[in-house]
Amino acid sequence: MTVPGVPAGQRIACLLSCCLPTGTPRLSGTSISARFVLHAVFLLIIVPGCLCLLSACSASTDVAEDQRITEGRLLYDRADFDRAEKHFTAVRETAVQERDTLLEAQAEKWLGSIQLAYERSDAALRHYNRAMTLIGHRIDRHDSLGVSISSEWKEERQHVLSNIAVVHKGAGRFREAEEVLRAVFSNDSARGDDFRAAVTLYNLGDVYHRHAIALLKENDSSASILKRAEARSCFHASLSLFPTADAWLNLGNSHALDNRLDSALHCYYRAEEIYTRDGYRVHRALALGNIGVLAQRLGRVGEAVQALEQSIEIIEELRGDLSSVDIRSSFVSDKFYIYETLIDLLVARNDVGRAFEYVERAKARSFLDLVGSKVIGQGKERPPHIRQLIQREQALQRRIADLVGVSDSSARLTSVIAEHQGVLADLRNADPEYASVSSVEPISADRLRGLLDDSTALLEYFIGESVSFVFLLRRDTMFVRHLPIEGGGAIGQEVEALRRTLYLEYPMRKAGFLREQRLRHDAGSREALRAWYSEVTDDAWQYSLVNMYSMLVAPVAKGLEGITQLYIVPHGPLHHLPFQALVHPRHTDHNTDRHVVRPRYLIEEYAIAYLPSASVLEFALLRARPPVRTGLVIGDPLYADPKYRRRPLHGALIEADTVAGYIEQPLVLKRAEAEEALVTSLMGGHDMLHFATHGELNKNDPMQSRILLAAEEPDSVYNGDLTVAKIFNLDLDAALVTLSACQTAQLAGGDGTFTPGDDLVGLTRSFMYAGTPAVVASLWIVDDDATLAWMRHFYRSRLQEENSSMQAARHAALDMLNHSENPDWVFPYYWAAFIYLGDAR
Repeated sequence: MTVPGVPAGQRIACLLSCCLPTGTPRLSGTSISARFVLHAVFLLIIVPGCLCLLSACSASTDVAEDQRITEGRLLYDRADFDRAEKHFTAVRETAVQERDTLLEAQAEKWLGSIQLAYERSDAALRHYNRAMTLIGHRIDRHDSLGVSISSEWKEERQHVLSNIAVVHKGAGRFREAEEVLRAVFSNDSARGDDFRAAVTLYNLGDVYHRHAIALLKENDSSASILKRAEARSCFHASLSLFPTADAWLNLGNSHALDNRLDSALHCYYRAEEIYTRDGYRVHRALALGNIGVLAQRLGRVGEAVQALEQSIEIIEELRGDLSSVDIRSSFVSDKFYIYETLIDLLVARNDVGRAFEYVERAKARSFLDLVGSKVIGQGKERPPHIRQLIQREQALQRRIADLVGVSDSSARLTSVIAEHQGVLADLRNADPEYASVSSVEPISADRLRGLLDDSTALLEYFIGESVSFVFLLRRDTMFVRHLPIEGGGAIGQEVEALRRTLYLEYPMRKAGFLREQRLRHDAGSREALRAWYSEVTDDAWQYSLVNMYSMLVAPVAKGLEGITQLYIVPHGPLHHLPFQALVHPRHTDHNTDRHVVRPRYLIEEYAIAYLPSASVLEFALLRARPPVRTGLVIGDPLYADPKYRRRPLHGALIEADTVAGYIEQPLVLKRAEAEEALVTSLMGGHDMLHFATHGELNKNDPMQSRILLAAEEPDSVYNGDLTVAKIFNLDLDAALVTLSACQTAQLAGGDGTFTPGDDLVGLTRSFMYAGTPAVVASLWIVDDDATLAWMRHFYRSRLQEENSSMQAARHAALDMLNHSENPDWVFPYYWAAFIYLGDAR
């Protein structure tokens, strides 16, 4: 099958649009070591790429592709897998009805490719095997009858066999993959198809290369050396038949694995030249990323910085709705090592301002990466000229997505990108909020420092796989420090262990003690509590808080002298860390006779506000902050979700009435009154919103994280779930939104874990985009009584004493620490869950 409209001379470009290299290099230290070999050499290796290639492209036949296959392939190329799956399922059913065996086999093949894109290799293999059975039966029948069969059947068999090899390779079944690809190569050679033979050879070389890495991990260096030699032989043979960028790239990988860095760099430059010539900007970006990494290793810093900056420029132009499946499925990880390497280089050169801006870039792209093709903000009320700009911007995004991967589109793509950048520039002036999530335009370090007063500092964290940093910005100074952190995974485990100590182990220990008092000692509730309060509880938890302080704050502590207000911009797992509860080593409590020890916490030193990214501060400050006179207060709805209807929050009813008492003109909706349709219709007309209800983090699909409401007659729009996706389409004027529900400040990546650059995903960011500059949210499941006390202190300080929200959040914590009505409340579980996100006003 050729791709319609692609002339023969352009077929190599069709190949390259489908064969996208994947993997992330991690070259750290001063020399290429065994540690690098085992953990860091996955440099842009061709893996799923050959899947797309062999499913869609060939240079050996002029048989036109069935239009139905073309339509589905375009959906697949744009990563619209749900629609592609439905389409090919329908095509398969039609093929069965029409008894079109070839069409049925092609549909099965594409259904397998979709399953592989979802990383369901077993399901993919089932589809491929069904396709092989259909094709094999027809070829065998013609052979037995001595009747020739169309070359399209044999071509399709080659495609499916190669895709089966991809499955085996991904599963580490290298011998099976090798066997299949050798059979494919034999058929390619027999037909005299040099191009297809070259493709098969470098895919076979990739199998050897990956096998060599696996053998290194098993400490079988001798076998690994032999496999690496076989890999290079395949790559050279491929280049001698038909030179391709992918073969150059894989040959470079092989040289890098053997520590021949100059040879590897030469190969990467050859690959980059071909990608540039043929207009494949995504592929060129990743090749440039490899050039930057190796140039850094070779001490060629200027060359490394130039390559990495060029790579990032391309990535940010083509962000979002990319057509290639492997870029789409691993976009964040594929680009993050490029940012990390560049940031590390800039820090080493003491170019702190540029390093800071690339930290912001690395974070700020993540939101749209997750949202993908979803249109956000379309429900907001905007003037007609801004709506037209947004429509143009979105149309140009779709146009870019269509052009990426088209073989002869380089000139048109450049023109469309330039037009898109112009529209975004207009949008930055007309609607900065939309532009903030539609384009990478981070705030400069100098501009940010101008927003800070003399008593305020900002700490921005960057957690990489190899290096981590904290940037400190004040009005008159800025510097960066390395953090003593081994990698994102390790610090994530430490943060989660600390969180479990705070929000799970202590309350569980208390519950177990009270239960034992009642069951074993026949004590009443009050007697059991008195016994508990007389207990001296374990104090080891405070040293975990000291450890976190030592890692994350101590490196910049000297720069905080004279500071009373602190903005914190976390990264990755640090989003879930209650910085306000961290403890300086000198401020631990060594008393051995207290029920709960009372160290001095960070919140006692500074008023603390969190930001999802530093760039958000500028947009928050752009919004006027009028006095809070009206407020919409939601209290314990009659939940539409039956699971939660059985779990009412009686304390939330009291909380709603308590909060309303501080508001000049409150509107309180409780139980059945708090219907989603009514609540959303009223949200836009109030100065403040307060939700005392259940909240739920959806780790697998953060856009569906929700605040639970009532819905007497649920429909497709209003079902009682106020989700992140819905909130993005609201238009709010509220000066403050309080999410007094569980886990409303938590974030997650699309796979349920933190991925590089997932900083802007969650309920808090959605409310900020919808219009509010300030949000109060919770880091974990909270205690009813403590929540009521915290909210009471917060609103008294904010609305009656007219303090800023940042100061009010501090006062609420201090009141619970110093004037607690419950001896347990000095423990961080009870007060440290609540965080304030917004500016210092």
